[in-house]
Amino acid sequence: MFHRLLPCTVLLAAAALCEREQAAAQPGQIEPAAVNLGRPVDFDKDIVPIFDGKCVACHNVAIAESRLNLEEVPAILKGGKRGPAVIPKDPDKSLLYKVAARAVDPVMPPLPNKVSATALTPQELGLLRQWILEGAPAGSGQSGSALSWQPIPSHIASIYGVAVTTWGRFAACGRANQLDVYDLVTGEHVARLTDPALTPLRQGDKPLYPQGAAHQDFVHAVAFNPRGNLLASAGYREVKLWERPEGVVRHKLAFDQAPTAAAVSPNASWMAIAAEDRQIRLVDLASGQMVRALGGHTAAVTSLQFTSDSQQLVSGAKDKTLRLWNVADGQPISQLETPHEILSLVLSADGKVVYTGQGDNMIRGWAIPFDSPKPAEGDKPAEPVKPVVQMQGIGGPVTAVALVPGQPHLASGSLDGNWRISDVTNGNQVRAGGHGAPITALAVSPDGQFLATAGGNAAKLWNINGQPIAELKGNIAAQREVQLLTDDDAVAKSRVALADASFKAAEKNFKEREEQTKKAQEAKATMEKALTEARGKEKAAADALAAAQEELNAKPDDDGVKKKKADAEAALAKEKEAADKAQMAFDAAAKALTQAEKGQQLAAEQQEAAKKTLDAEQAAAKAAEDRLNASKSALPATEKAVKAVAFVDNQRLATAGDDGVVRTWHNKSGKPLDEFAGHQGPVFSLVAGPQRTLASLGEDKAVFVWDADPPWQFAGILGPAASAPLDLAPSPFVGRVLAVAFSPDGKLLATGGGDPSRSGELFLWDVASRSFHRSFPDAHSDTVFSVEFSRDGKWLVSGAADKFVKLHEVETGKLIRSFEGHTHHVMGVSIKADGSRIASAGADNAIKIWNVETGEQHRTIQNYAKQVTSIRFMGVSDNLVSGSGDKTVKFHRANDGGNYRSFGGATDYVYSAVATRDESLTLAGGEDGVLRVWNGQNGQVLYNFEPPKPPQDNNQASAQ
Repeated sequence: MFHRLLPCTVLLAAAALCEREQAAAQPGQIEPAAVNLGRPVDFDKDIVPIFDGKCVACHNVAIAESRLNLEEVPAILKGGKRGPAVIPKDPDKSLLYKVAARAVDPVMPPLPNKVSATALTPQELGLLRQWILEGAPAGSGQSGSALSWQPIPSHIASIYGVAVTTWGRFAACGRANQLDVYDLVTGEHVARLTDPALTPLRQGDKPLYPQGAAHQDFVHAVAFNPRGNLLASAGYREVKLWERPEGVVRHKLAFDQAPTAAAVSPNASWMAIAAEDRQIRLVDLASGQMVRALGGHTAAVTSLQFTSDSQQLVSGAKDKTLRLWNVADGQPISQLETPHEILSLVLSADGKVVYTGQGDNMIRGWAIPFDSPKPAEGDKPAEPVKPVVQMQGIGGPVTAVALVPGQPHLASGSLDGNWRISDVTNGNQVRAGGHGAPITALAVSPDGQFLATAGGNAAKLWNINGQPIAELKGNIAAQREVQLLTDDDAVAKSRVALADASFKAAEKNFKEREEQTKKAQEAKATMEKALTEARGKEKAAADALAAAQEELNAKPDDDGVKKKKADAEAALAKEKEAADKAQMAFDAAAKALTQAEKGQQLAAEQQEAAKKTLDAEQAAAKAAEDRLNASKSALPATEKAVKAVAFVDNQRLATAGDDGVVRTWHNKSGKPLDEFAGHQGPVFSLVAGPQRTLASLGEDKAVFVWDADPPWQFAGILGPAASAPLDLAPSPFVGRVLAVAFSPDGKLLATGGGDPSRSGELFLWDVASRSFHRSFPDAHSDTVFSVEFSRDGKWLVSGAADKFVKLHEVETGKLIRSFEGHTHHVMGVSIKADGSRIASAGADNAIKIWNVETGEQHRTIQNYAKQVTSIRFMGVSDNLVSGSGDKTVKFHRANDGGNYRSFGGATDYVYSAVATRDESLTLAGGEDGVLRVWNGQNGQVLYNFEPPKPPQDNNQASAQ
């Protein structure tokens, strides 16, 4: 549903807003070179490459400067505001030829310009002249398999499509034929996605795509599925799918005994796992296979850590001993007995000291290699090894210890519910804080900036100076379910309000119709009485005439009788006329009554239908409310004990506990990131390692090794055959795909495109099978630029270059309603969550709000100076986000058209603008290639994601 206007023929350098820049010196008039191809000049093969490189950036269907579009022959012959661009067979009278030859002003292209276009060469000008001399015929066309891909200048980074996931985690944008993904929580550039099928392609002895590429041509639109783990990107005659796998398990290690401790080596080669049988197993992380077992402890092993060189392993146990092992052969190197059971340990940065948290409420530091106790001498008993430092004053067993990188400090957590940071040089406490429950785990971030504690039903995130940041607890999926059900409840209530208004209107209409029927009945009765009286008078007059006639028959010469008869005839005529008028009045009254009765019957049916709709909406609202209340009631029960924490890196913190789900959170904000489900019982320990390694230990006797931040990857292609993805000839797409949108359940993908000025394409695809599902024949007569599903998935709304907005039924493909009113291309469409309104954005610089039920315009919003390129209802509200070529992004209210917030900063044409469902984030991209992210509540800039800097002399490719 994110889109932009783009041409049918191929753009080499698509750009908008090519304002003329004054040149210090323009080249003089160009003389055309002689052309001898041995064949007619072909528009597609010979002329399009010239126009693409030097003209189309400013003269295309999207940005037609001077109203001139140079993408196809009919548009060229039609010309722009200065008249036809080409006079067939007469180049010297053709304005296009003259400005290209720099013979008349304004010369084209102007130099310098913003898209690095250069003047035509004599050879190019000669081809243009010869093509016009031959009558400026249309090209022969090219099949998908015959396309020739040429380099795209590496400085082109225009963003035509922007998308954001439902919960605001990821954003994606297309730049030229590149596709970038960003993590909006961490602020990271996550990936530049690459189709592996394009990597081997070469141009001469160089890669065709030196930086890799997502598509062979420009990325025109992007969309995430509702879950946020699948991304669709639209290109030339293809749509590609990209997936971020969820819960990626590198290894699942099952044991006969429950694991008790684990560690990952710094070189990510080994994982050590201790179990209840007191054995320590060394596992090869590459294969997930156990290599050897280390035995010797006589009680449960509680903690493990590899040395920094990954050559040795330190273990601590409830048997009070520390042991040092050689990883290569599993042999013990040395051991040390301590005064009390060991619950936790950590090695100093230089590996010369191991600090132990112990059951006697003490922390001790022990020198490595371990010293041996002094043997007894005479009467002197043997002396145990003394720690190099001790930390006292702790109110309970020390369950966790961790170094603070960059500082001579040690963090610890205890069952007394407090965390402490101590100076390892003297054992003194530096600072402390209360967790609020016995601490079962503690961790410090690799950069030493953050501290995390776990205990009770929550983990807590702190700055290392002790300032609390966030409380991390509960089931994120369940919390989000409540949010979605809250939205459902709001939509259901809105639909009830709409249905109630319709019912009241129908009820009022019925009463009015009923009153009209009553009046019509009264009028008919009155007319009937009048007719009866009139007919009676007519009969009396007729009888009088008959009597006068009889009398005249008896006295034919009696002038008095003759007058009497004449008077009787006149009276009859008068009464007949009156009776005829009464009859007409009666007939009209009868007809009016019939119509009134029909109107009343129709009103009764409408009232009944409205009542049924209201009843249904009320029932649906009650069900939505019940689901919401049930979900809210169940939410507290999802807050299980949190027993484990571990920092994956300087951005991610992992937690786990009794619900068996591992979760990751952002270090700096505490915002949720990912969930990893797989354990069949509580998880009591987490261990992080290099290369996104995260291991979880569960009471189900399993150890899962996860990829803590699985990367996005290519997942499929729509259009070309999967077996031959580079052959576009079989693709059902006739040209560029300009719009994509997922259905609310994520099962269908809608695509929009078409052949400019000829046809509009509207397709549905089955996402799971990557197969064609349905077309909407004759959906539009021109290119489709925008599509969106209704919230319930029953409707699909589309907007196109034919200036129409249309509403379609998804199940049948049937056209429900057309909305006509824009005077230029419809560039964006969106349907409100309750299905009552459609908003459309137009190249006529206007937003229009439509009544879905009646098709009437509700409002026109006109406060843009250029084309409105995108539109979207936000969440379930009546609020809209839109972007425009005038460099602005705005929030409007659909009900009154009010512009209640604007977002500045864009330096050029904005093609796409979106916002999260809660309006917390607003994103936009355009011609300057910067993906901008604002705080949607106050307009503050959060991120300006600049396009990656291109290497020197680096090009990508575009179709020719």
